[in-house]
Amino acid sequence: MKFLIRVTIFLFGLYFIGCENIFNNDSDPLTEENIFVLCEGNFGQSNASLWMVNPENTEVAGPIYQNQTGLTLGDIGQSMTIADDRLFVVNNNSHTIEEFSLGGEQVTHVKRIDLSEASPRYMAVFKDKGYITAWNVNGIIVIDLKSYTIEDTIAIDGLPEMILVHENFLYTSVTMKPDWTADNRVIKIYNDGTISKSFEVVKGPGQMVIQDNKLFVASIYYGSDWSTNAGNSMINLKTEKVESNDLGQTNDLGSDLLSFNNTIYRSYKGGIAPLNPNLTIDGTQVIGELGSTYSAAAFEKYIYLSETDYVAPDTVYVYDFSGSLIQNYIIGAIPGSFALFHKEID
Repeated sequence: MKFLIRVTIFLFGLYFIGCENIFNNDSDPLTEENIFVLCEGNFGQSNASLWMVNPENTEVAGPIYQNQTGLTLGDIGQSMTIADDRLFVVNNNSHTIEEFSLGGEQVTHVKRIDLSEASPRYMAVFKDKGYITAWNVNGIIVIDLKSYTIEDTIAIDGLPEMILVHENFLYTSVTMKPDWTADNRVIKIYNDGTISKSFEVVKGPGQMVIQDNKLFVASIYYGSDWSTNAGNSMINLKTEKVESNDLGQTNDLGSDLLSFNNTIYRSYKGGIAPLNPNLTIDGTQVIGELGSTYSAAAFEKYIYLSETDYVAPDTVYVYDFSGSLIQNYIIGAIPGSFALFHKEID
């Protein structure tokens, strides 16, 4: 979800619901290269949807969950995480995580994890545990992914956003303070939940990506007149030195960061553009020609961009590194997240 929604309800309970494949649908087969696309849907309309494409062909599989259950996926599809042959979809406003198995010949929905009123955002998986950032608990919920039981809640004095695992540590961006004003921290956490260190970055940190032991952070925050401001930061994970560049008021930068061809890119205008060494944007090397980029990702030799008018259907575009358009796919409303799964095909 690329916008912020204030919610003022709290976590009361946790329930786990298994879901059988009512239709036993076989229309979502896995191929060697599977790009999952999560469409957020519209707030309050429960029309999030999950799709799957392979950049080598024109077919689209989906909406996957709806094909199998006859139901819609949820309210605001926030993010996805793949761990081994398990795909987890985080639904922010319906407060659920939907788990899919990727171990067979097709995508199969296996379980719903209900995080009652927690407002989950992003999820990382480490040693059979799920770490889920959750705004309504000001913390990170820790779930044992074998028993599906809550083991802990790591308290964060603020609203944690993205979460990554690197060399036995968790890193989470804290986008806002408890009073919903902009925060400026990235927190390093031991896997037992103990806070290791806090780094100060540009206000409003969100998306993060790691390359060569450097953690890059994209920030967006709002001025007193609601003007949009943006910046970039880099944390050297070996020296723990922080470099930041607050770029001030701008509407040109999106929220997504990606590592592609040994370069860090950020969504920019109608595509993506590389970061300069001083953490500014090199607007002379834009890849993509959309009216505006809503979300962006890169896997291997292709770049995936989406644009939206906030009404289904919307479109995902696939580009190669030279900027040539390879494919476009018509899918659901507001494509916001991408994930790659490789499968060995006999």
